[in-house]
Amino acid sequence: MRTKKALAVLISVLFILSFTSCREFNPSNKARKEAVKYFEYLKNKDTEKLIDLFTDDVRDTYDLEKEWEDFFASIDGNIVSYERIRSGGEEERIDHGQTSYYSVNIRYENVETDTGKTYKCITFSQVRADKKNPGNKGIRLFSVELPADNDKGSEEKIVGGFIDYT
Repeated sequence: MRTKKALAVLISVLFILSFTSCREFNPSNKARKEAVKYFEYLKNKDTEKLIDLFTDDVRDTYDLEKEWEDFFASIDGNIVSYERIRSGGEEERIDHGQTSYYSVNIRYENVETDTGKTYKCITFSQVRADKKNPGNKGIRLFSVELPADNDKGSEEKIVGGFIDYT
């Protein structure tokens, strides 16, 4: 009897853990479709469309044109493909049974350029809902992990950033 109960609890816990793991690493269909479209903007170096994706507050705070120029200059060649899209995590806040804040981090893994260079990942952080700060809806930042240069270690090139609302 105790063994059956313990086994049932164990199976339940494993089921819950496997579900949350899948959710963490597989973005929703809508987020995935958007990410595919955003990757086309990266491939085409369409900074105008990329800048339009950012939150109002980030657009008002950062020189995104200059940051995109630096971003693309840091990449060897033109972006052509990625191996897969994954979610780097989600954050959700619920107030009185309603989602008041929801954000997701999306990663393009093993991004290749036309020169044959592969970048481990290009990531973006997107706020999909923020009832307290409506100007915070959109992308907050894009980043690319640059390969290690000699003994300096890897470096990150970032466009945009996080705004502190406290």
